[in-house]
Amino acid sequence: MEIRRARPDDSTGIEMLERLCFSDPWSKKDIFSYICSDTGMCFTVLEDGKVIGYLIGRLIAPEGEIYRIAVHPDKRCRGIGYRLMSFATKTERGRGLETIYLEVRSKNAPAIFLYSSFGFEKIGERKGYYKNPDDDAVLMMLGRF
Repeated sequence: MEIRRARPDDSTGIEMLERLCFSDPWSKKDIFSYICSDTGMCFTVLEDGKVIGYLIGRLIAPEGEIYRIAVHPDKRCRGIGYRLMSFATKTERGRGLETIYLEVRSKNAPAIFLYSSFGFEKIGERKGYYKNPDDDAVLMMLGRF
């Protein structure tokens, strides 16, 4: 298993995983634009050369925001998401990252558990934020890690 900064040629693998994991998948074009952006915070987890996990976000130092994080359903519960978060935050500290924000579906207990175990704290909610299916958003923050 290899965790590294995402490259433009990872966009196809990330898009495939997006479609598998989310009801509102991002397009390859959107993924590619974050990978190529100076403010993009994009990392992949590869196994046998295939994308099995990724994190997409944005860094405008000292703040970052995680927009997407996913691990292939067959590879979950193995600590991959935690290692990906750890690698990304350690790497981005070198670019001035001090505080990270994210939002997560309130019914996504595994993701909330991951973020909480990593040190994120709930800072608010957005009622009715998500559609397909309808759900509230939980806002979380990790500061000064």
